[in-house]
Amino acid sequence: MTHSPSQSTHLQSLLIRHFLAHQWAWGAALLVGWFSVNVVVLATTALMEARRSGGTLPVWEPFCWEISSCMVLLLLIPLGLWLNDHWISQLALKWRLLVHFIATVPFSVLHVSGMVAIRQLWYRAMGASYEFGDLPVEFFYEYRKDAQAYLTLALIIVGYRFIARRLQGEASYLADSAESETPEPESPPERLLIKKLGREFLIQTADIEWVEASGNYANLHIKGSVYPMRITMDKLEKLLPAHFARIHRSTIINLGQVQDIEALDSGDYQVRLRNGQQLTLSRRYRERFKAMLSLS
Repeated sequence: MTHSPSQSTHLQSLLIRHFLAHQWAWGAALLVGWFSVNVVVLATTALMEARRSGGTLPVWEPFCWEISSCMVLLLLIPLGLWLNDHWISQLALKWRLLVHFIATVPFSVLHVSGMVAIRQLWYRAMGASYEFGDLPVEFFYEYRKDAQAYLTLALIIVGYRFIARRLQGEASYLADSAESETPEPESPPERLLIKKLGREFLIQTADIEWVEASGNYANLHIKGSVYPMRITMDKLEKLLPAHFARIHRSTIINLGQVQDIEALDSGDYQVRLRNGQQLTLSRRYRERFKAMLSLS
């Protein structure tokens, strides 16, 4: 059965929209799939090498080694992403590289500690005992592999995010002149330029519903789509028109999109937008937000 070009284009469009709407799910599925393939390949390789050398190796044992390692790596990835997006990505390039280099050590310590604990439990369940061996020698052996794994995962994540940004489109302000890359705060621009897969189009600043910080980027939420913009939240707050308000360190909203506000037990407030999105109003920005809302 063949598909017409229009059907293929429609299917591709649906796939892209699903990917953009569920990036975390796609990323998690791809990582789990990649790790699963590694588990099968490396475990069966160990079994085949044991057989070739005339030795014996229980089938469960190499699978225990590989699964325990991958389980801990999968748990460490969200922690690494959070630290990168909320701290490391804010640093200058040379400091980012230095921090990432240093981070390979605690990364390896956590990885080795976790996988050894899992292996000891697994071996005990199988009626056997697991010995890690000479700690300095074995840790250095594992650290070499962990440093390589850290670099590999970092490159995969950077590539994944680059592809996602290309599919989403990237926003930028229209320069008022060739000498100016960003407009003056005194005259907030009314339009943004969106570059997406080789195409360019304009959107109205007033159409932005809310903005969230994401590392070096600010994600602009506009009518169900998200457009990343390479800018700090502090700078963007100064550039946006007066009907935009900061409600959290990582959130800016369009006051015209506010549906209602609800007090929480924590002392914070919850802001609900017209599109149903619920956002936290922190105590730090509460009074200023209320004043701006009463004037809007």
